[in-house]
Amino acid sequence: MRKKKLYLDLLLKDEIVEGHPESSFFSRKSKTALHEIVETLQRAAGDRRIAALLLTIEPLDSGWARLSDLRRALSKFRQSGKPIYCLMQDAGNSEYYLASACSKVFMPPAAHLRLVGLSVEAFFLGEVLDRFGIQAQIQSIGEYKSAAEMFTRTGMSAPAREQIEALLDDSFDELCRALLDRGFSREEMAEQINHGPYTAREAVERKLLDGICYQDEVPEKLKGELGEKILPITAGKYSKRDGFLKLLCTFRRPRIAIVNVVGHIDTGESRRNQAGRDVAGSDTIRAFLDHAEHSRRVRAIVLRVDSPGGSGMASDLIWRKILLVGKKKPVVVSFGDVAASGGYYISAPAWRIVAEPTSITGSIGVLAGKFVAREVMNRLAVHRESIQRGAHAGYESLFKEFSQEESEQLHRQISEFYREDFVKKVAEGRKLNEDAVDQAGRGRVWSGKRAKEQKLVDEIGGIFEAIQQARKLAGIPDSKKVRVVHYHRHRRIWERLIPDFRSPIMVRVISPPVLDAMDIAEQLSKQGILLLMPFSIKIR
Repeated sequence: MRKKKLYLDLLLKDEIVEGHPESSFFSRKSKTALHEIVETLQRAAGDRRIAALLLTIEPLDSGWARLSDLRRALSKFRQSGKPIYCLMQDAGNSEYYLASACSKVFMPPAAHLRLVGLSVEAFFLGEVLDRFGIQAQIQSIGEYKSAAEMFTRTGMSAPAREQIEALLDDSFDELCRALLDRGFSREEMAEQINHGPYTAREAVERKLLDGICYQDEVPEKLKGELGEKILPITAGKYSKRDGFLKLLCTFRRPRIAIVNVVGHIDTGESRRNQAGRDVAGSDTIRAFLDHAEHSRRVRAIVLRVDSPGGSGMASDLIWRKILLVGKKKPVVVSFGDVAASGGYYISAPAWRIVAEPTSITGSIGVLAGKFVAREVMNRLAVHRESIQRGAHAGYESLFKEFSQEESEQLHRQISEFYREDFVKKVAEGRKLNEDAVDQAGRGRVWSGKRAKEQKLVDEIGGIFEAIQQARKLAGIPDSKKVRVVHYHRHRRIWERLIPDFRSPIMVRVISPPVLDAMDIAEQLSKQGILLLMPFSIKIR
């Protein structure tokens, strides 16, 4: 009996996340795991039953590296000879970046295409802190290590502007390069962007869209090309999880373990912090690596890093574990949107590093310090007495500035960590001399494309390319099937009761810059040395 011909019906909306999607009870956003979408598209590309893809894109919340991974999967599906019909709701740069990989792109008549180019916004709280009588005493190593600038300045320093300009140039070039699939030249595409935004009808006139239609009309257009008998199958039904019987039958297959490092790096267990942000706990990450190391079925490990760094101590503990595991099994690192500072530190001992062209990485540098709130206490007429033993007993006090001696001592300590730990460990892991690492370091962030030129990265690609590298390094032939297993921590009930500060409702109440400041302030209060990238860079 001849099998029915199907088309895959896939909806992309809201947040595309790394690892296992988790939501609090307060979140109204749907969350979809990046690896699940990529795996579904790869499977469908090789499935003879699937003849086409119907892709619906609603407004997305995702970084450019994740979008790049998704777009590569869409391009491979189309290269398999199967068309992709795409319907966008109101769309911006990121949604159109994905849609440009499709065969046909449509929008409803009332929709708008906000193809307007990219921008970076950085917020500075120095003047605000002065008004409240709070002083930021933060030191850093490397002129590009500008994470503290949001607390100490009212605008970007020249080095900070230089690195942000380079990142923005690379992301804009990637956007324009991808849009060449619509048949425009590089110059024409830049002109299209400069004249945006567009109504749906204007976008059709400029050949940015192939037509105007409603969602219920797209399947009819697809059937008109592929035949009336073609039937839809939703991505959720198509990619349903393997049942117990299949897992039992594939139990003996060699495995590739995926371990995610998502969010700020800190000691303890993985969790969400007081600002509602993901925290990658060193205890959890090391436990996952330890299990994968000792599992006879696991032949190689892929570490998926999407982290701006964090605690120097926690980063060093994870680095040590990866170094030890790498002596027994191949460890390949795949970079997500951000793998900078501590995120790059833990990646240095890996066998191979794979990054997207728009991944933000590097930031080889160190910072440390504290906030002093003595003036605000004086303004509030709060009186305080302190009894101490020891010349530096007030070293961490929020009501006492660093003395000259303490300031010099702090500088010596972070300089030592930079030279003896960060630079040396990156040099050893990447097989580079220390001068070359220092030249690429000094706190500077790089795009994945430029990091490859600096030999900080081995290959441009996404999670699938990292898995292929892991297979190769483990000596698993292409003809042999493997099981990809994802390590993730199950959240406790009480964690689900924490409000999601990234939800639309909470963002209106607490803006992202305030959350970023809360993150850094919290870490400075707890940690000695931080490996943290400058600002919270979001290219939109």
